[in-house]
Amino acid sequence: GEPGQGLRCMFHMMNEARIAIGMAATMLGLAGYEASLDYAKTRTQGRPVGASGKDASQPPVRLIEHADIKRMLMTQKAYCEGALALLMYCARLVDEQHTGDAAQADEARLLLEVLTPVAKSWPSENCLEANSLAIQIHGGYGYTRDFPVEQYWRDNRLNMIHEGTHGIQAMDLLGRKVLMEGGRGLQLLAGRINT
Repeated sequence: GEPGQGLRCMFHMMNEARIAIGMAATMLGLAGYEASLDYAKTRTQGRPVGASGKDASQPPVRLIEHADIKRMLMTQKAYCEGALALLMYCARLVDEQHTGDAAQADEARLLLEVLTPVAKSWPSENCLEANSLAIQIHGGYGYTRDFPVEQYWRDNRLNMIHEGTHGIQAMDLLGRKVLMEGGRGLQLLAGRINT
């Protein structure tokens, strides 16, 4: 870049990296979800529960038939698909900055400024929780290297740290992005959410 513009260029690169980190966290969360879904569909454990309790004469049921396993799978799916929707919206805003008229491009830029800290932090925290649930669904096996879910968790843990911790993202969001241009970005976002 031009002399004296290095910090501005660096922050532009950091914002792109933050969105990429959110996407990496999401993909690791989805990989854990898919692995735990597959495991829950094939692993048997426990007996069906009837009106009088467990029936030991019945064959074992698949993990996916247990209510708590279903809850954990649906939680993983909600976190990961929510994160993916947020990041796809951010990707659309990246494109919209370079298309359409100048006013639309400026709105896309401002919305992206507000959403970037969220797009980094929310997936890195909640998709890590999805990976924790993947380990839980695998039981003791989930903690071992026999299945990939422990590696997904370890790889995803870094995403909460690099390119700015949650505290750094919170300060950026509340200290700069929300106040930017008199709060116009937050107003734009609220308007988009309400329509």
